[in-house]
Amino acid sequence: MPEQPDLIKKEALAAEWDLATRTLDNWRYRGEGPPFVKLNGAVRYSRKACAQWLAERECASTGGGSAA
Repeated sequence: MPEQPDLIKKEALAAEWDLATRTLDNWRYRGEGPPFVKLNGAVRYSRKACAQWLAERECASTGGGSAA
């Protein structure tokens, strides 16, 4: 049997990341946030997908250019 994803509500994710739920709503609308699923209209996030999404956005510095 396939592993069941560990799904959480947007309110729980927003609290964990110290964000407003509206931020997650906006990201979802613009297609910028972590992947999500809808179950009967209810938005849920996979903890695994959220962790991967965060890891892809890790930065080593705030600089945008390369050193000359």
